[in-house]
Amino acid sequence: MVELTLYTPEMTWETLSFFPGSAEVKILRTEQGGARTLLVRLPPGGEISPHSHLGVVQHYVLEGEYETEGEMFGAGTYRLLPKHADVGTISTETGAVILMIYDPVAS
Repeated sequence: MVELTLYTPEMTWETLSFFPGSAEVKILRTEQGGARTLLVRLPPGGEISPHSHLGVVQHYVLEGEYETEGEMFGAGTYRLLPKHADVGTISTETGAVILMIYDPVAS
């Protein structure tokens, strides 16, 4: 692994295309085996459709709040989603920015 330093305010938000929903992403890290680190921004009224993960995924809410499966997750909240987790719709009324960290998936 090589050292990587990014200044995220200078990065451009891109349309999120690798899972369904209305959100934007800044890709901070992508590695073999599916490991990656993302900033995901949901606009007010935005949502990510139900999906599942092959590996462990971590969420840390940096700004705003989102709701999924009847629970609200606000700024400062950390979630650890286990392997093969089914994720319900993630929605927000006011908008949210989430740091998402994906562990690699063994082949």
